[in-house]
Amino acid sequence: MARLVWAGFAGWLAFGALVVGGVPVGVPLWLRELLGVRTPVEAIGERLFRTLPPETFALLVNVLEDAGRRYLGVTHLAKTAALLGANGVVFVLGAVGVWAVRRWAPANPWSTAAALAVGSWLAWSLVLLPLAGAGLVGAGLGPPLAVAASLAAGSLVYAALVAAAPPRPSPQATGGTLSRRQALRDGVRVVVALVVGSALGLWLERAAAWAQSVFERIRGLPPEVTPNSEFYTVSKNFFDPEVDARSWRLEVSGLVERPFRLSLEELKTLPSYSRPHTFECISNPVGGDLIGNAVWKGVRFRELVERARPRSTARKVVFWCADGYHTALPLADVLDPESFLAYEMNGEVLPKSHGFPVRAVVPGLFGMKNPKWITKLELTDKDHLGYWEQKGWSDEAVVKTMSKFTTPTDGATVPAGTVGVGGVAYAGDRGVSAVEVSFDDGRTWRRAELKPAMGKHTWVLWGLLWDANPGRHVLKVRARDGVGTLQDGRSRPPLPEGATGYHTIRVTVR
Repeated sequence: MARLVWAGFAGWLAFGALVVGGVPVGVPLWLRELLGVRTPVEAIGERLFRTLPPETFALLVNVLEDAGRRYLGVTHLAKTAALLGANGVVFVLGAVGVWAVRRWAPANPWSTAAALAVGSWLAWSLVLLPLAGAGLVGAGLGPPLAVAASLAAGSLVYAALVAAAPPRPSPQATGGTLSRRQALRDGVRVVVALVVGSALGLWLERAAAWAQSVFERIRGLPPEVTPNSEFYTVSKNFFDPEVDARSWRLEVSGLVERPFRLSLEELKTLPSYSRPHTFECISNPVGGDLIGNAVWKGVRFRELVERARPRSTARKVVFWCADGYHTALPLADVLDPESFLAYEMNGEVLPKSHGFPVRAVVPGLFGMKNPKWITKLELTDKDHLGYWEQKGWSDEAVVKTMSKFTTPTDGATVPAGTVGVGGVAYAGDRGVSAVEVSFDDGRTWRRAELKPAMGKHTWVLWGLLWDANPGRHVLKVRARDGVGTLQDGRSRPPLPEGATGYHTIRVTVR
């Protein structure tokens, strides 16, 4: 009997999770696309995500994001996991509520379900959303009427599904053996789906690798210009902001004589500037994939700042963005003739995930100092700690000299004979003058060939041919920047100012 009770309760938990997952999450997600409002669960998930210690955030980005891209073909796996975790809490609470309604009020479920829906709406509007920083009744999620419609729709459909739930399972209709068999079948299906999906994602990733012509015998080097769809993205948001190009305006204000605002079309009438530039995330681990190179086009910041006539007391420029992000740079860095506001990426309109309509491109700094979705440039005479800086990341965020293998991969088995070895190296605005590879765990080093860089602010592709003998080998790579300074070989994590150390892989030759 106890088994039957637990089986019945488990069934109601499953039904409740389906109801809560498909309604308070699914319906608002649909309304999000229709009305442009953030979902309630999203607000709570973002609040939880933003309170993570910097060490935990770096771990999530470095481990889960890398695993998602490599094995599942999924981007932002860390955020997805956090959002699912927030949903999980809501699922359990809602499932228990569904079970309770059907357990103690079977005779008149409609009235009880309606009361539960009203209570749920009040809890979200007056307690959960304010605690998540979204304001009373979710005022911070979007237009008030759209938010109210989203919450009301979720609550009403939730109430209808609770009332229409099937009757509780009886001992005569539920058997322990059947439940175990069904659970086993479902479990096998899940495992098979995960295995097949992982294998397919890995196969597609490997099939997409191709060699550049400069190193015809080296397979597995990345293209010099990273396609927009493959360029890494890191964002504090669960859902990036939807910016309307027609209503968007760039404001230049603060310690200036002539503050002004520009539409996107007006911005594009100003003299344009284009160049290739490599971005690397400050949370990129040694050997990580959070780096990419693209050709950007836009308007020099100097053009905008000088038009506003900065006052002599202005020292810094604060960037304010549509998603609430903010950071600051010295005015001298912003006035650098190679710093600009980009509205195109690789010949296309700047993608949403990379900051549409505009993002910053500033030499020598990690990605966190090149904000996206910019809406305002504010000149100030005060220091300003930005979003990530307040959480312990570097305020200077100067790119470290880095190098990594892209082929072969760690743990690979290769045939004896000539093996192509290659990868990328980057040192910000200092450039790269040399790359050296060791095939004996750092005891001796060989200089690799470098492909000429696309520009002074881009990565370089490197490669060499290795006469590989059978056995197990430890390979290391290091680079020298444009003035000959050797890459820092000390192993340190990304927090607070970027990872250091030599990328090391182990290869078996047969």
